[in-house]
Amino acid sequence: MIRVSSTTLFSLVALFCILFSSQVSVIAQESSNPETDDDFLVKFTRVEPELVPIMKGDSGLLNWNSYGPGMSVADFDNDGDMDLYISAKFSHLNWEDTQNSLSVTATFGNQLLFENLGDFSFKEVTNKSGIINDYNGDGFSDSTSVSGVWGDYNSDGFLDLYVSEFGHTNGKYAGGKSNVLYHNNGDGTFTDVTKIAGVGNSGHSSVAQWIDYDHDGDLDLYSLNYGTYFESENDAESETNILYQNNGNGTFTDVTFEAKLSGSIAFSEIPGEHLESGVVRVDMVAGTPSSPGMFSDSDAGSGMSWAALWIDYDNDGWEDVFIASDFGVSPMYRNNGDGTFSVVTNNVGMSFPGTGMGLDAGDYDRDGDLDICQSNIGPNYLWEKQENGTYLDVAEEAGLNLAEAFPVHWVCEFFDYDLDGDLDLFFSVGQISAYNSRQDNTFWINDGDGTFTEMAYELNLLPTSTEKTQGASIVDFDNDGDLDIITGNSNAPIRIFENHADLTGRHWLMIDLIGSKSNIQGIGAEVIVWVGDQPYVQQKFACSGSFGCSDERLHFGLNDTTMIDAIVVNWPSGITTEIYDVNVDQVLIISEYVPEPPNLAAFSVLVLASFVLFVWRHNRS
Repeated sequence: MIRVSSTTLFSLVALFCILFSSQVSVIAQESSNPETDDDFLVKFTRVEPELVPIMKGDSGLLNWNSYGPGMSVADFDNDGDMDLYISAKFSHLNWEDTQNSLSVTATFGNQLLFENLGDFSFKEVTNKSGIINDYNGDGFSDSTSVSGVWGDYNSDGFLDLYVSEFGHTNGKYAGGKSNVLYHNNGDGTFTDVTKIAGVGNSGHSSVAQWIDYDHDGDLDLYSLNYGTYFESENDAESETNILYQNNGNGTFTDVTFEAKLSGSIAFSEIPGEHLESGVVRVDMVAGTPSSPGMFSDSDAGSGMSWAALWIDYDNDGWEDVFIASDFGVSPMYRNNGDGTFSVVTNNVGMSFPGTGMGLDAGDYDRDGDLDICQSNIGPNYLWEKQENGTYLDVAEEAGLNLAEAFPVHWVCEFFDYDLDGDLDLFFSVGQISAYNSRQDNTFWINDGDGTFTEMAYELNLLPTSTEKTQGASIVDFDNDGDLDIITGNSNAPIRIFENHADLTGRHWLMIDLIGSKSNIQGIGAEVIVWVGDQPYVQQKFACSGSFGCSDERLHFGLNDTTMIDAIVVNWPSGITTEIYDVNVDQVLIISEYVPEPPNLAAFSVLVLASFVLFVWRHNRS
């Protein structure tokens, strides 16, 4: 193998990019030997994908008041690479306004589906697939989708799509909008089965999660509602979240009341009814530790739900749920294992008001348990798991919050971007207002000592124009073993940032799970990768944030590790799979092995035969 020094290599790359490309930024590296130098800094390259309807679309491209677009990735066609669903970008307030002389007129947007063709090229297949934007048949796009989550609810081997529709909060379009379940037909097309399935949540929905909360082997659905916020009157109303139990026959049952999992201070005894409860907001930073404000202080949350994280916080084998709650406390609900949930927010030390937007979990401090990131308006929370099972906010100690105006943080994602073995942290940032200036996304490199350093600028992640990001996904688009970033902006085109950690010589592992007794995707499973006596711990989630659903495959950066000692998978079914001496730098598919039950009939025949033989020998003697 011929080796070229990185200095020479990247000088040539930089020269080539300057001379021949106006769209691709330079990958500037800062080390002569990335394989041995700990100071080697991996940077991203911004690529401009052929996402024509987004790049050049005339429907609200410069809509400063819009929600979205959201990003959601999945291999819906089973060809081995991650495809892309983009939710609609639309004005939730039905405003017409101006900002910097740019007209803001788009009320609705388009949701889009793209097939990944490789090399960061994509083909739009929305209309061909059967994904609908014109719900009323009047020739106009009227989608208000905020997010789409992928899950194989009928276990046929193809990922289905559940779309959360927000609706509007004022004007003639006031009111929520029914969510939509698209069944994947396995041939590149989808069929709307919402009415048949019974999952048409009609609230102001933000996101949903696929989860097997009852461990019966099929995927249930938790649909979150945000409610409404009236900016002119400075008040808000919450709506009840909905838990749909999978009946195993293509239909679902609303069991929210029975499960005691409304995720709200409002609670409906009537299945499918969305109760509203007033929540007062007094200023932009209310609900933060520095300004508690007049928010709901209920341990059950405010009901203004943006995201949910299904995490087994107490290690009892049942996935609990933590809900990002705007205008109040973000609640933790314990799964009791009998179909019901209990509020334990105060018990785990998390009863602090905030403006919860996004959630993710990861073992950032490498102590073998999962910590939680909660993004807010203003200061974020970093909930560090304690030995006694409680959580402690260590965001300030970790250096996560910048001393500046209160940015609006949306998606937060843990991932090991540079493959050095510890988890870094990305936040999408963008204010929904025509009257606020640009707020940059932030990227926090894990220093390895419990602290982070913000380096978005150094990593080439800052935009070149005034951009407001809400949606974001972390995904290995090019299947090279490192994770790329895609961002959706309310007032600018989609951006993809290609990661180049594969050039460092560091190693990685990607794990995809296939359940049998557990749900087919293995959602909820705990995976432990052992390198010597050091565990790398992750749990599989279907999605955790409103505007971003990332690569569902579990990704591990392994630094200089060349052989994995063991992998342990604790499945939701209670079955444990162990694999030893695993090679690195591969996508490993792990299937749940269910032992065959003993053949009692054959065993009985064997026992009878043994008894007859014993009697025969006894009589001969």
